[in-house]
Amino acid sequence: MFNNEIINKIILINNKKYIFCLIRKKFVNFSSEEWVRQNIIYYLLKIKNLNKENIKVEYYIKYIKKRLDIIIFKKKKPFIIIECKKIDIIFNKKFFNQIISYNFFLKSKYLIITNGIKFFIYKVDYENKKIILKK
Repeated sequence: MFNNEIINKIILINNKKYIFCLIRKKFVNFSSEEWVRQNIIYYLLKIKNLNKENIKVEYYIKYIKKRLDIIIFKKKKPFIIIECKKIDIIFNKKFFNQIISYNFFLKSKYLIITNGIKFFIYKVDYENKKIILKK
């Protein structure tokens, strides 16, 4: 999943690393989680050819005063929510609960939790009130 082109988008200023965000069009603080987020964004734009206008980063949910990592809109409605975690994270139910709480207000069709290596992809079936783990 990780792309070498991203490495060229990292700079060092006063001993602090920054990585360029293709959506926000600016350098942001580098972190392990941000590294994953930028690789996901690269994949969405360069491999899946999604329109940049349909992708939002650090999307603010006013009802719960939280920011989710990435949201993809389809026909101006939330379609996919992506929660990025640092590469060495141990996945647990807390992350699932986190993305569910975001989706309670957004009503997205798909939910993804990833560290860039492992991907947990869920489809939300609103009609039958189920969340299905895709394999």
